[in-house]
Amino acid sequence: MTKIKTLTIQFDTPLRRSEIPLFRGAIIAAIPSSNILFHNHDGSSLRYAYPLIQYKRIGGKAAITCIGEGVDAMGEFFSINKDYKIRLGEETRNLPLQNIQAQQTEIQCWDCKFDYRIRDWLPLNEKNYNVFNETTDIIDRINILEKILVGNILSLAKGLSMNISSTITVSITDIENIRDIRYKRVPLRCMDIRFRSNISLPNFIGIGKHTSVGFGIITKEKN
Repeated sequence: MTKIKTLTIQFDTPLRRSEIPLFRGAIIAAIPSSNILFHNHDGSSLRYAYPLIQYKRIGGKAAITCIGEGVDAMGEFFSINKDYKIRLGEETRNLPLQNIQAQQTEIQCWDCKFDYRIRDWLPLNEKNYNVFNETTDIIDRINILEKILVGNILSLAKGLSMNISSTITVSITDIENIRDIRYKRVPLRCMDIRFRSNISLPNFIGIGKHTSVGFGIITKEKN
């Protein structure tokens, strides 16, 4: 049984959704060692593994979630950035700490069920985007999304070098705020969902596409 450590740092710094990529770039620019975990590329090639440092907007403010090795890497930022200031686009912004949450979570299946919410989930790739749009029955649409969600969870576990041997069950209980967005000029379908599952997952971890810039944030609902 393996526990995954996570660290979510919330700053008292307002951040718009569109500013998350700028926030990510500002943090990367503040790291002199160019640690690959902060940006997932080494200048010539991409690190295609699950991002262990994720830049987010939580409660309308800037936040970073670190997973596994990313927790240790984050110490470098705080060791060299003692005044907690970054350059966000053309502005200099302070990063006063608001809250720090450390967790250790066993990502595994249990006999009980957990209630979760995912904000700004991007479940659809080019192939299943067309299938989803051509499906008019709401039950069939939910079935498509549930299969994708199980796949996302398995990809997350694989990215964290964890093997889930038990069967993951998910049941989507609510879908809201479905909207079309563009990210890097690519049209995407974004949505918020609530679901129940037999697997335990850490708070604020990302799932699905573009998790490094704040999409697909999971939070556990209070049962």
